[in-house]
Amino acid sequence: MFQIDTQNRFEREYRTVTSLAVKRSSTHTSLSLVPRRQAVRSWAVKKALTEIRPGVPPTPFRGRWATPLPQFGADENVRDGLVRLSGELIRNALARIESSGSNRANDLHQVRVTAKRLRASLRLVRPVIGNAFFRQENRRLKKVADCLALFRDATVFRQTLVGLSASLSTRQDKKAFASVLRRLDGRGPEAGQFRIQRETAMNEAARDLLETGDSFQNMLIAAEEWEAIGPGLHDVYGKARRRMLRAIERDTEYGFHNWRKQVKYLCYQLQMVQRAWPGRLGTMVKQLNRLQDTLGKVHDLAVLGNLLDKSPQQYGGRQAVKRVAARLQRKCGRLREQSEALGNEIFRDKPGKFLAKLNRRWTAWRGDGEFRE
Repeated sequence: MFQIDTQNRFEREYRTVTSLAVKRSSTHTSLSLVPRRQAVRSWAVKKALTEIRPGVPPTPFRGRWATPLPQFGADENVRDGLVRLSGELIRNALARIESSGSNRANDLHQVRVTAKRLRASLRLVRPVIGNAFFRQENRRLKKVADCLALFRDATVFRQTLVGLSASLSTRQDKKAFASVLRRLDGRGPEAGQFRIQRETAMNEAARDLLETGDSFQNMLIAAEEWEAIGPGLHDVYGKARRRMLRAIERDTEYGFHNWRKQVKYLCYQLQMVQRAWPGRLGTMVKQLNRLQDTLGKVHDLAVLGNLLDKSPQQYGGRQAVKRVAARLQRKCGRLREQSEALGNEIFRDKPGKFLAKLNRRWTAWRGDGEFRE
């Protein structure tokens, strides 16, 4: 029924994080351990290392996200901008990890978003940096997001079922959802063990982010100005547009999932250059945020549906799972239709046309720090 390849994902990630918990149990106290590799660090990573220490209060957060969106300044070169932005992102992620705030699920989510923003930054300059460097850092950042995904999925799966169950009208559907939800709650670790494993994974993520911060200080970019970012933007915009057309044509969960990944990268990249063209890019960023949220819900429904389909007896029996899966599929269909309409609006321009316009705005903005229509 659900065609996305998520075979044994939930169980596989659980085993991975459990093994990390055992391996790291002796060091599960603070993220401020000495990094595995020392390097020459700029002020951004030095600031992260000095501020996030035992006994030193982290930067307080106000609202959903305390720092402004990561964006290039008009008077800094591309490499210095990436170093500054990566340092700010990593510093705030480390503060969230160390803070142990009341909303730990949101802290974990923001750390995963940081890893994805950094992966988008790598893709922004991918054509002009070394392949080995890209592969190393992309792999490390993917590991950060993947190791935290289990804890995020466990929360989202439950929220998804609770949200859908609120609109049920028949007694059979309500009974089926209650049965599946009860079994889903019983499949995970106990609450105390869940928190221990989550904090172990968060501390492991902190170590990886510190190493990525070191690496960004030593990144070599073989171009400047538009030549440094234009090819990467063209590549990601083009991929997002092509994968949209393929997803709509084939109408598979796998296709929509691949489209979603490029939408995320493009959204984060356009935020970085938004000051060069505030009106158009500001609108596009808002639309891309809506699109990635919608595609994210499609993916969550697909992963949950696939999990239930593979082991129906573990989640309340075949009949209960069949009823729940039918609801998940109907919701997926409606969200895919919304995604198609929004995607066609966002990607109305072909890559060459859109990037030529953005090139002119970027060049003018970098020349005097102001944008003129």
